[in-house]
Amino acid sequence: MKKNTIKQTIILGVISILGVALFIGGSIFTDSLSRANPSNTEPKKEKMTLIKNVPTSAQLSKLANVSKKKEKIVSVNNTKDTTAPTIIAPEETIEQNAQVNVYEEVTAVDNKDGDLTAKITTEENLDTSVLGTQTVHFSATDASGNTGVADRIFHIIPKNEPVANVPQAEQGNINPEPIQAEPTPETTTTAVIEPTYGATTLTLNGQTIPYQNGGQGSGQSIIDSNPGGLASTWGGAAVQSGDDGQNTHFIGHNPGVFSTVFSLNTGSQIVVTDANGTPTTYTVRTLLQLDDYGAEVGTGTNYWDLVVGTGGGERITLQSCINDDVNLFVIAYK
Repeated sequence: MKKNTIKQTIILGVISILGVALFIGGSIFTDSLSRANPSNTEPKKEKMTLIKNVPTSAQLSKLANVSKKKEKIVSVNNTKDTTAPTIIAPEETIEQNAQVNVYEEVTAVDNKDGDLTAKITTEENLDTSVLGTQTVHFSATDASGNTGVADRIFHIIPKNEPVANVPQAEQGNINPEPIQAEPTPETTTTAVIEPTYGATTLTLNGQTIPYQNGGQGSGQSIIDSNPGGLASTWGGAAVQSGDDGQNTHFIGHNPGVFSTVFSLNTGSQIVVTDANGTPTTYTVRTLLQLDDYGAEVGTGTNYWDLVVGTGGGERITLQSCINDDVNLFVIAYK
């Protein structure tokens, strides 16, 4: 009985020792396994990338304002205007002590700004009490600062004074001796016959040319249909009037009805009648040779507004072709 008890005690002790050994061994194995696979116990950390020089909100706002700034627009292909205005100042003959507007019939044109007549200035006065020749200097400046100048010559001539009536001798006690009247020769009085003109005609150098008020709409077709016998209005005032204060531009063919225009010179007179037959006399002041676009041959100065515009006072402009590219323009003032 005692032997069995001892055996059992020994067996139980061995079993207890083995159990302890197994427990310790299991703990060591578990710890080693955990060390070998740390990812199973700790969460994996994500890799982080640091960005340097990140702009602040204030810097971003400033950049946005800079991007909205408008670029300056630079105009290109601008040709500098160096051509001065052209002033036309016709020579004038006036009587002594006459009241004269020195600006009358003086015009100015510019290749860029067109009609600059309103900008003509002078610092000189005309003294019509002094006989002889006087000169008035004019100037006009365009928008580009170019100044054109011209001189206008005035001839001051004596005024035709009326003949004074001789007063009769006062009656008194002295009886004047009778004067023997000498016989007077018979005189023949010749009546002055005023020339008559038909309606809508131009008379120059003794030749009368009929015209029609065609204007720009019909003027060219009118002269083309009858080149040898008919002229027409084209630019300026479409209907001729001698008292509208405007320019009327007439056209006619050469060779043809306007061939006689080439015999005109400065000082020549042209009589133009309106539709009612009322005559108006114009005196030639300027002759120009221009191309089909109004540019003067040789200088390139543009006179388009002067020859086909309505401004410049009561005047007429006659145009006829010299060749296919060049035209003669005759400008006459009332």
